[in-house]
Amino acid sequence: MSPRTRAWLSWAPAILWAVVIFALSAQPSLPSAGVSDKHAHMVTYGLLAGLCLMGLTGWRQRRIAGGPALVAFVMAVLYGVSDEWHQSFVPGRTPDVADVVADALGAALAAGGAWAWAILLAGRSTPRQS
Repeated sequence: MSPRTRAWLSWAPAILWAVVIFALSAQPSLPSAGVSDKHAHMVTYGLLAGLCLMGLTGWRQRRIAGGPALVAFVMAVLYGVSDEWHQSFVPGRTPDVADVVADALGAALAAGGAWAWAILLAGRSTPRQS
């Protein structure tokens, strides 16, 4: 597989999820699935941050580190900000700073959790010195 194809396949899930977010944001209203709006934002943007992290690392756990985790977090939050701006043009929708806060919290938990998990896994695979 060529590096270009590998890169595209690494980023395809994040791009697809961003398209889903955009399509849902274009709806005048969304049905409640028994979950609060803020929890839905946290899960949605946590997933986006995780998928961005996987795109940045080529789906390789060994490449997950603080830098890529931070970049994935920033990408998800910036997309959340742009999503709120997008909603300002959709009849029946209004932008909300609290939604961006929920987006950032979800993205931070996902990116930070993936980074912490990668650290734990790396520690377990390192042979211990006696």
